[in-house]
Amino acid sequence: MKLHTLATAGLVTSILSILAGAIVRATGSGDGCGASWPTCNGRVVPSLDTTSEIIEFSHRSISGVLLIITILLFLKSRDSDTPLIQKKIINYLTFFVLLEALIGAIIVIYEWVGLNSSLPRIIAVPLHLVNTFALLGFYTLIYFLLNESKSSLNYFFDQRLKIAFILFFLTGATGSITALADVLFPSASFIEGLADDFDSTSELLTRLRIVHPIVSMILSIFLFSESNRLSKEFGIKTQSIKLLIYTV
Repeated sequence: MKLHTLATAGLVTSILSILAGAIVRATGSGDGCGASWPTCNGRVVPSLDTTSEIIEFSHRSISGVLLIITILLFLKSRDSDTPLIQKKIINYLTFFVLLEALIGAIIVIYEWVGLNSSLPRIIAVPLHLVNTFALLGFYTLIYFLLNESKSSLNYFFDQRLKIAFILFFLTGATGSITALADVLFPSASFIEGLADDFDSTSELLTRLRIVHPIVSMILSIFLFSESNRLSKEFGIKTQSIKLLIYTV
């Protein structure tokens, strides 16, 4: 099987895994398979009696397929004719896929799900999301590299893009904390929630919510500035970027 085929399959599967994970999060099905991993409620093939079990098992199954594809991609990249840059990117994405499985396993085994508001969960949730961004990013990168010339990669990566990546990761990480706080410690109204954000007696998660909109604003300003620069210097149409910023 060719690298391009495996990279395409991996990219598609990683997106499906992320969507499945979002459904798990939205439905609160993280404990659907209990505290057992990699089995589901102690069984390789569970009974699937409950909706939460079906959702969580589906997510694990898709993630398992992604792991297999990634390992095959890694082994295929060991061929002597694979360019060094491609090997490095595949090494990175393999690392992040394995780390994703490890983080997921730890979250399940230690039961950092449901209404758990412990400090380890506060750390694990944003770490899990940032790692997801990383593996998706490297899968996208290897797919891009297998379809474009090497020179395109050098043009693609500059200092501004690195800054955008960092801000994007921080926005996602702080957003996951905010989402967790809203689930565990919901506020009756916007005003009450805003007051809770600045109340020293509030839960740590609640007080951390204010960080997300600040980071998001910084990212939006940076992207708006970059869209203007790209439009002036290279004649690139950036209306879609600005529309996204206005929408957010």
